[in-house]
This record gives sequence, C-alpha cells and structure tokens, in this order.
Amino acid sequence: MEQIVEQMKKLIDDDVVRDGSRAMSIRSFARDHHISAHTVAQAYDRLVAQGYFQSRPRSGFFITSPHDYGTRPAQNDDDREPDHLWQLRSHFTLPQQRLCASSGRMPSDWIDGDLIKSGLKALAAKVDSNLGQYGDPYGYSPLRSLLQGKLLGLGIHTQSDQVLLTNGASQAADLVMRHLLRRGDKVLVDDPGYFNLFSNLHQYGIRPIPLPRLPDGPDLDRLDALAREHRPVMMFTQSMLHAPTGSCISPANAHRLLKLAEQFDFRIVENDVYCDMLGVQLPRIATLDQLSRVLYVGSFSKTLSSATRVGFIAGAAELVRELSNVKMVASITGSQIDERLVYHALTAGQYRRSVERLRFRLADSQQVACDLLEGAGFELFCRPLGGKFVWARHPAIDDSEDIWRSAAAAGILIAPGKVFRNNLQATPWFRLNVAYSGEPALARFLAGVCPPAHA
Repeated sequence: MEQIVEQMKKLIDDDVVRDGSRAMSIRSFARDHHISAHTVAQAYDRLVAQGYFQSRPRSGFFITSPHDYGTRPAQNDDDREPDHLWQLRSHFTLPQQRLCASSGRMPSDWIDGDLIKSGLKALAAKVDSNLGQYGDPYGYSPLRSLLQGKLLGLGIHTQSDQVLLTNGASQAADLVMRHLLRRGDKVLVDDPGYFNLFSNLHQYGIRPIPLPRLPDGPDLDRLDALAREHRPVMMFTQSMLHAPTGSCISPANAHRLLKLAEQFDFRIVENDVYCDMLGVQLPRIATLDQLSRVLYVGSFSKTLSSATRVGFIAGAAELVRELSNVKMVASITGSQIDERLVYHALTAGQYRRSVERLRFRLADSQQVACDLLEGAGFELFCRPLGGKFVWARHPAIDDSEDIWRSAAAAGILIAPGKVFRNNLQATPWFRLNVAYSGEPALARFLAGVCPPAHA
C-alpha cells in the first residue's frame, strides 16, 4: 500500500499524471497489478486524505494536485521587545539553531518517550466503545482515583468529588478566574512569577498585586502590608520549585501564610506543577489546610510530556463541583484519550523510575549550573532543591536586558527577568534552565559576560 501511495504522489508531483484526469478504478488497478482490491482501496483513501485524489460519488477518483498555500514567515522575535507573550511564544517558535537556555522546554532526549509509547500501546489494546463518547466532566475516574493516592502521599486527604481533571494547569487557573473572580478584583501574585498567569489575569480585568518572592517563599511581612492596603480576594502562588527562582516555601512560612489568609479572608491557589521533580518531602500549603481555603493545582506536562495536556485541581467538594460546571460550559469535557493515556503511562510501572532518573539528572545539572554561574561572578537567588530553573544576576549589570541582547548575538536565548514580572519592570535577574548547563556555548558566553560600558 505504501508503495502505491508514494509512487502515485511522485507521478502527480512530477506532472506525469495530469491534474483533473480520472484515476484508474480500484478494480482495474488491482487486476493490472495483481494485488488485492482491499489494498488498492486503502491506498486510494490515503491519497484522498493527503489531497492527491478526489473522490466523487458514483464517478470514481480524480487526480488533484495538493494546493500549496505556503507558510507565513514566522515573525523574527530577536528584535521584538520582550513581554509575557514573547516569552510564551519562544517556547514554540524558537529557531532550531538557537540555544534556548532559559526556556521551560526540556531537551527532547531528556523526556522518556517510551512512557508515551507504552501508554499509547496500552490504550490501543483496551479500546472500547466509550472512546467514541464524551467522558466524565470530572475526568477519567481511574486517573482521579490514582491522583487521590498521589495527594495522600503529600498528606492531602480527598474524596473522588474533590478532584477535577483539566486541560493542563493553565485551564485549572482559568476556571478559577472565571468562577471566583470578577473584573476589578485584586489578587496577590508572586514577583517574579509565571508570565502566562499575568496575561490571563489582565485578560479578565483582574488586578495582580505583586508580592516579592524570597528564597524561603513569599515575603510575608510585605504580604501583611499589601493585604491591609488592597484586601485581595485570592492569592496565586507556586509553593515548590518556584518558576523562575527555583525556591521552595518553608513549612513555617506555609503555616504563617495560611494564618494571614484566614485573617484577611482570601483564598490560595497553590500551583505545584513541579511536584514530582522535588526529591525531598515538604508539606504543601494544602497539606496544612486540607483544601478548606486552598485550591491545589498539579500537572503531568512537566515530567511525562508537554504534549499530554492533562492537569488537575483539588479543592472543597462543592467548589470543585461548581468548577466542573464551568468546565462543561467552556469545553464540555476533557480529552478522554489524553486522560486515559496518562493513566496507562502512570500505571505501567515505568513512571516512578523515569522521574527518579530525571530528578538525578536535573540535580547534577543544577550543580553544574550553579558552579558555572558563581565561577563567572554571578550571584544566585538560592541553590534550588531540584527542578529546572536557577535565578541569577551579575552584580555589575543593572538590567538583564543587556544579557538578553548579548546572548542573542551569540545565538543563545536568555530571557530578561522582566518577562517574569507583572508590569515588565526592569530587573538584573534572569532565569536559566539547568538542563542546558552542559552546553559549551553557554559556558563560554557566561564566562565572557562583561558589564556594559555605562555600568
């Protein structure tokens, strides 16, 4: 079949067969070439799907050269002023020859592709009629049960109706904004923090109140003052392996944060998407709160595959039910196929070992990155306990845009720290993805960084 398809495509591409002419019938082609009509029918169907044949009822198949609509040249972002959307776009449109040293992407060979392959194989072997139907609005039940066990391992006790599967962690945050926040509401956010969160809040007309991040979590003295002044209704924070700083909230600060949330009556959305990258056991904010005031958000995109857009949100049962209603209005249900794929990948027995290998590899790279930066005269925000990121600055450079520009000239993308701030304020800090710390080009660049002439 493949041979028929490729030969026919070549004849059409080379204009040997005229566009618009009628193709030989399936029966005649099969008889003349001594192959089965079923094989020819499959080949013709594939040629139709790829735009080389057109099927006309009761008339047969006709040749049709595929239209070449061309591709619009991608905008060159090298000269574009970095902002939140620029940082997000860099994940998808970065030229192949550019070293994305601060991107959230992992090198392709760091992701265990066999996990996805085994999940797809298991899914195909267990195909049933339900895959042709809408799934449960709460998400695939066996995966939610698995998540209950995962949460219990963190000391977070849940019932099945307290877990809602989402299209990644971003949809989880979006559902919360749609349901619980209104235009003009004020919410606390990490500073620096997650660039896409800022964009989403701005889109809904919600006002982010930046809260400085310290090596052991949010600046709680500053939080006290900001809460008195602004009376926020919610706080979005990344508790563990915070992006971009790599820091983790201490148990003492997690406890005090909850006390402040109770005092000023605001909810907390705890983002823990890097949970499985943390090799040490630390209590989450949700562990202390047991999902009374806290909504806990997780995802598998960071450790399994960014292509499997499956995340989840856990909270009080009534609130999760309301969020499931918002999810139904917005997207009916999640993808049953993606949810089942993640379930099979997690239960195949390889996931735990794969994540352990990833943690060890990141720990080694974290050490290399920190030593490399300090050896080149940079200051570290902290030495992270794991994860992908390190936050650094050069004491002689006031604005990390200078580093961004000089790195771009060397074929390296190092995003300036301002893209991780709500109002894009200039900062000397910048983020590195430690997975690229072994690249010689990056080591050469960091070792040769010099302060600008005006510094």
